[in-house]
Amino acid sequence: MNVEGFEFPDDRLYLKNHVWVQPHSGRIRIGLTELGESLSKEIVHIDLPDVGDVVPKDEFLIAYETIKAVSQISLPFECMVTGVNDELWDDPNIINSDPYNIWMVEVRGDYEKSDLMTAEDACAYYGALIAKERERYAGY
Repeated sequence: MNVEGFEFPDDRLYLKNHVWVQPHSGRIRIGLTELGESLSKEIVHIDLPDVGDVVPKDEFLIAYETIKAVSQISLPFECMVTGVNDELWDDPNIINSDPYNIWMVEVRGDYEKSDLMTAEDACAYYGALIAKERERYAGY
């Protein structure tokens, strides 16, 4: 699905913090949406958890720094880290090259579908958010 030129593949679920969640081989891959990537140009540093870490619900899982800000990713469910994308240690900015193929971490955890958005729900949510921002800055 597409909203305002940003893709939201149907094979994932989404969070309101620009994160995608994709069940994969009994685990859950976590990454940054295309819209989130566009807001996070030039990722210069990333803090990833260690494999085996148990991260409580709503606690920070990943932190990344861009040239403008530091952002944190948390999940609405407890998880155990089962893998990290080691390529990101050397070049965290590769996320910007292909955000739906570059995952950050893999976890195991039980989530409620009601805590996540489908691609259709994500498009509606982010479409409204983009429209609100455009209206806010229309006079500038």
